[in-house]
Amino acid sequence: MNKRLSSCFWVFSLLCVVSGAVSAASPERFKGHMMLLADDLLAGRDTGSLGHDFASLYIASELQKMGVSPGGDNGTYYQVVPFKQSTLDMQSPRLVVSNGNESVEFEFMQNMLMSADINSESSSVTAELVFMGFGIDAPYLNYTDYEGVDLNGKIAVILSDRPHDFPSEEGSHYRRLISESLVEHGAVGVIVVSTPVSESVSPFEKRKLYVKTPSTRWLTKEGSVFNGFPQIKGSATLSIEAGKTLFDMAGIDLEAIFEKVENNEPLTSRPLGLTATIEKQSVLSETTSPNVIGIIEGSDPQLKDEYIILTAHSDHIGVSQNSVLKDKINNGAMDNASGVSTLLEIAHEFHHADSKPKRSIIFAFVTGEEKGLLGSEYYANYPTVPIEKIVANVNLDMPILTYRTNEIIAFGATHSSLESSVSETLLKNEMKLIDDPMPEQAIFVRSDQYSFVKQGVPAVFLVPSLAADVKDALGVSPQTFLAKHYHMPSDDLNLPIDYDWAAQFVEINYAIARDLANTPITPSWNEDSFFSTLGANK
Repeated sequence: MNKRLSSCFWVFSLLCVVSGAVSAASPERFKGHMMLLADDLLAGRDTGSLGHDFASLYIASELQKMGVSPGGDNGTYYQVVPFKQSTLDMQSPRLVVSNGNESVEFEFMQNMLMSADINSESSSVTAELVFMGFGIDAPYLNYTDYEGVDLNGKIAVILSDRPHDFPSEEGSHYRRLISESLVEHGAVGVIVVSTPVSESVSPFEKRKLYVKTPSTRWLTKEGSVFNGFPQIKGSATLSIEAGKTLFDMAGIDLEAIFEKVENNEPLTSRPLGLTATIEKQSVLSETTSPNVIGIIEGSDPQLKDEYIILTAHSDHIGVSQNSVLKDKINNGAMDNASGVSTLLEIAHEFHHADSKPKRSIIFAFVTGEEKGLLGSEYYANYPTVPIEKIVANVNLDMPILTYRTNEIIAFGATHSSLESSVSETLLKNEMKLIDDPMPEQAIFVRSDQYSFVKQGVPAVFLVPSLAADVKDALGVSPQTFLAKHYHMPSDDLNLPIDYDWAAQFVEINYAIARDLANTPITPSWNEDSFFSTLGANK
């Protein structure tokens, strides 16, 4: 246990919620978890903060009281994740583009943004610019932006978008690999140009709010930054208008390129005849933050060596730095104290069950989800059991428990045998599995299950229905929550949380996990699923 964790004990002893001995899911016990995890005292549970350490200590203590065995490092509940953080010197960013006749310096925080460099305190690069379309290399989809273009030693200019005929989940997966593709082809920098689509999803003005937030990555056992890509010496993001200025300098109409994107016409990668200088200064630091891991050993002599891993992220986004609101603490009641509380109660159910599950169950409360799925990614790369023995992942992230429904979404279920398993369990419990209502948002690759999917583990991400016709007598529908409370200080205990429904949601998820643990057939990917190819080297 690290020093910050041990320093929490004296406060913890005053606030500990004692678990009862009742086997059924308890609204009161669920509320007790929420009262602590979403309290102002924890200051939003930011990764690496004392508040998150306190939450982790609470979770570990609850597992200890239930008799769930430690599943972390060195016989403890903790897998301490080492992080490197980098904060941008706000006076330092500079981007100058020249066509030989004129130079344009783009204005930081006006029409140009940068983030901190995770590798170096001082970074600078001057190189030629090459338009690289979307910067995507997707062999599974028979698509590449890199054919016939020399990017070695150059700065890539890419659009913040993807081909609109890409399947959403596969397309999102390949967009996450852009930095890797750029490095493989020799790029030394990248300038990302906003598009009408990216502007509608994540407005440039909103992205300004996150510039001061430290960049965070986890460190490998060898001490290097995982996916730090030190070959990229400079990066910047331009607004649509700034992008037009850059392309005008090259004699190219950016609107015509946008029109091609809209019509799914191919883009032509090519040199722009421009050079750019990108400079910035960053402040580097290191910290740690724990995953909390518990295990219930299975009872079947053969199946106990297979594991179902249940996950929920315990971190949130901390205290707002740029908010004009009086309340700046982002308590994260629904995101994700509700998921953590659900998982704790599922552990309680397993502990008090009449019989043990046949497969072993891992309860993983992971850190750093809000920083980019970092804690789950660390665990998936350094699992405390053999990764090939983890046969399924069920993830709980932001179940909004302010309304009732008899419908459940299992993001990613259509890719594996988990779809039929989850559907059968729900039907037995008078619930119904419904289709992903927003496939264009590629939710399946945006929460912690994706870290396990990349390692070849079939996974689902379970939430109550987000259907537009769900009505909440207490006044907070899922749409209202997402529009007004998501990642805001108002995601707190003042929401009308339905604790009786929360207990029912626990029972549903316990039944799903129990049935997965007891089925004689090992979960598997569908043969025609793209994601079945990701764990080929397991």
